[in-house]
Amino acid sequence: MLSKVSGLAGKLNLGKLNLGGGSLVPAIVAFVALAVIVPPLLADYWVFLVTAGLLTTITAMGLAIIVGWVGEVTLAGAGLLGASVYVTGYFYRVGESRMNGWPFIPAAIVGILFAAFLSGLVALPTARFSGIYVMVLTLGLQITLERTLFSFPWIIGGFGRNVIVNRLCLAAAVAAGLFVNALRKSRHGRAMNLIRTDKRAAAAVGISPWRYKILAFAIGGGLIGVAGAFTAPLYRSPPAIVQFVAFQSLFLLAIPVVAGTRTLLGIASVSIAFALIPQALESHHLSPYLLGGIGLIAGTIVGPGGMGGNLLEILQKKKEVAILSAIGMDPAGIPEVDLTGPAGNGHAEVKVPRDIDLAEEAATDGEEIVLRRRPPRLRA
Repeated sequence: MLSKVSGLAGKLNLGKLNLGGGSLVPAIVAFVALAVIVPPLLADYWVFLVTAGLLTTITAMGLAIIVGWVGEVTLAGAGLLGASVYVTGYFYRVGESRMNGWPFIPAAIVGILFAAFLSGLVALPTARFSGIYVMVLTLGLQITLERTLFSFPWIIGGFGRNVIVNRLCLAAAVAAGLFVNALRKSRHGRAMNLIRTDKRAAAAVGISPWRYKILAFAIGGGLIGVAGAFTAPLYRSPPAIVQFVAFQSLFLLAIPVVAGTRTLLGIASVSIAFALIPQALESHHLSPYLLGGIGLIAGTIVGPGGMGGNLLEILQKKKEVAILSAIGMDPAGIPEVDLTGPAGNGHAEVKVPRDIDLAEEAATDGEEIVLRRRPPRLRA
């Protein structure tokens, strides 16, 4: 049974208890400090792998928007990443064509826009199809890129000019994290999450599921394009096509499945781990795809929240117990409590057992607690 508590949230400042979407500033400061202090202590090889992990983090953020926010699955992540890599490299490198020799930023913008366009284009049929049909469409895009764009020698010919990208990749990862966090808190981010929860409810309040799905695919593809644009100069020579095949799309998809989509720090941690673990276990001759397969299985077993979501739930429950104890309530008497309510509205949702009498009003330290019973649902 769901009841509403009014007046208590303002006193307890419940709006700041949302661990999934809280301020990223302390985490970013700590992350940047580690990125500046630790690399000089490591060999160049490990610095390269961590940098690649940062780019994988950006890719996973783009996939998280598609998979976790609008509830669709894309199997074209590696294809979009490779498309941005090769297009950026084509425009940036010095060559005989007048289309070569661009500055890095304009070349990267072209690669990003190309990936965003392809991702948004494949989302157009979602007005009529969803679920497995969208998955098949994205897989079709992946195979099409492998058999067309990736087969042209003139487009995958390399990068050709050096760019110092280690700190640029760090800046790009931080900027992408701030952007995704701000988007999640915006009305557009809330609309996307509502579409995943209930499309009919979203349509009833004037939200177009089709338009927001296209927007989510385009933004997710754009973030993947950002990772691809910075991957191009990171490798100096063109990366092998095998890094952008369908199996790699499953490997990338495993990251938001394992980490969950509620916490960006969890996505970053799993992304860097996925970049380091295969190399650390290289002497055992283990395929990186094995890690991706294990991740997909484990993430499915853990549930849609992923490991990050489960960790947030544990921390949230501890906060709830502390709050209830502070106001003199027995946590054992209220087994299910959600005190995260929308920030700033002064309300919180509390689930209580059926045997508790909600007809009375209670007061604590001058704060009135009003419990209202939701009307029972009629069943046919």
